[in-house]
Amino acid sequence: MSEQIITTQPVQKKTMSRRAYSIFTVLFIVTFFFITVIVKAGDKVAASSYEPEVQTICTMLHLLPIITVFLFSFFCMARRLRDCGKNTYCAWFILIPIFGLGYVIYLCFPKRKVLAQN
Repeated sequence: MSEQIITTQPVQKKTMSRRAYSIFTVLFIVTFFFITVIVKAGDKVAASSYEPEVQTICTMLHLLPIITVFLFSFFCMARRLRDCGKNTYCAWFILIPIFGLGYVIYLCFPKRKVLAQN
């Protein structure tokens, strides 16, 4: 009776290559450029329009670059955490500065006193 030696090769985790990160970054830069062009066009439309609805929509376009940067940061962080073998839910910690900034802005405005009507 002969003994059989079983060898197992370690399972390699699938990680994102530098090339994929580079492509993702280039796509981000191109997207950010087009969003900036859209925002600038919205500024021109808002300057020439006297309708408050149009001005509000054009002002809200300024949120697009912020959302783009957030999504890029979140997906890069989540992918990196996955590559390191960590829980990808930790990528949600990227929201902490956003909530902190919102809270600071909230604290800057004084509370209104409600007057009792008789």
